[in-house]
Amino acid sequence: MSAPLARVVGLAEVVRGDAAVVVNLPRLEEQQVPHLFTGPSFEIWRRIDGTRTKGEIADELAVAYGASRDVVAADVNVLVAQLGALGLILEA
Repeated sequence: MSAPLARVVGLAEVVRGDAAVVVNLPRLEEQQVPHLFTGPSFEIWRRIDGTRTKGEIADELAVAYGASRDVVAADVNVLVAQLGALGLILEA
């Protein structure tokens, strides 16, 4: 069983409607471009709150959109790997 996903400390975030702009302040020197999350990436991002696992996020989105759980889980896994590589999230 996987651990819940959480955002790292030190992020600056602006949410407007169904979009989020995130800046990783501790890594600002390396990552000078803000990260923009819209559409499916926003739906995944907003669920990364320290209480949900990758599987729980995939389950919620599959139900919400009437999509195949396997397809959604694959998309969640890809984005979570990218967010981890960027230093934006960690497993709690």
